[in-house]
Amino acid sequence: MYARNIHTIPILMPYHQKYLRRVTVLDHLVKQMSDENREDLPAWQWLQLLVKTLGEGGMSSEESDVENQIETVLRVKNMVWRHAIERELDIVDHQRLMDDDIFAPQGSKPMKRIRAAGNPTTSRAQVDELPKALYNAEWLAGLTKHQAEKLSISTEKFKWMKVAVV
Repeated sequence: MYARNIHTIPILMPYHQKYLRRVTVLDHLVKQMSDENREDLPAWQWLQLLVKTLGEGGMSSEESDVENQIETVLRVKNMVWRHAIERELDIVDHQRLMDDDIFAPQGSKPMKRIRAAGNPTTSRAQVDELPKALYNAEWLAGLTKHQAEKLSISTEKFKWMKVAVV
């Protein structure tokens, strides 16, 4: 019998790649804006905190679809347990397209993402131990006492900020 060299290759799930991409964008922007002492720095720091607190498990996944028999689009799967943060995540994703310093414009091109109530719901479980503010209040209210205890909601406070794009 002979020994084989077996190598494992980590496979990154799309939501993991999305998380890493968003963290990279935000880390770059926060550092750049800190160096320039920009007045919009607190908003970007808050977005950075939001994404890092949610972690990769808080990033939605998508399934591809064809719209108008012409354009391939991504339908963002709904995460019923998560507070509605689509607008905030769109701000981060849009910034990636605006700033060539972060990502070179090579490789696959970003595709149109459609967020809608009629999109499929993710099959992944909720993220446990998040601050209460990051969960959908209606979803939380529908949990049994046992389910809520199992969720182990963090006592850490998370303050919401209204982020505007100008």
